[in-house]
Amino acid sequence: MKYKKIKNLDQYTKYCNEIERLILKGSKKDKDEIELLELLIEDYDNRTIELIGNTEELDPVELLHILMEENGLNKAELARELNVSRQLITEIVNYKRNISKKMVMKLAERFKMMPIAFSRAYEIKNNKRNTASISKY
Repeated sequence: MKYKKIKNLDQYTKYCNEIERLILKGSKKDKDEIELLELLIEDYDNRTIELIGNTEELDPVELLHILMEENGLNKAELARELNVSRQLITEIVNYKRNISKKMVMKLAERFKMMPIAFSRAYEIKNNKRNTASISKY
């Protein structure tokens, strides 16, 4: 059997690279293989998020904090990897700024997760009036 249930990050990365290669190849004969890889990757994403915590209770900023810690990344390193400013990362992790759709995609790609993990609604803090608003991207 060529593909198996994903059990670790190395295998996950290998499958992500393989699906990217197949998609770029653009051959219709690879459609079933791509769909199988998508299912295996999604299953691993869901199991990983479940290990971190209940996905209904985990907002994108909390998830980002956990992923940064697990990957040994500080704000400056993550900013460099994503080609964004450190200030942007600081504002996001301090609930001062929404995660834009573009940032959702960058985070999903960086952490090899489905974009929905960073797209959930959460409250941001507004410095000016000490009120919170809901972010939903």
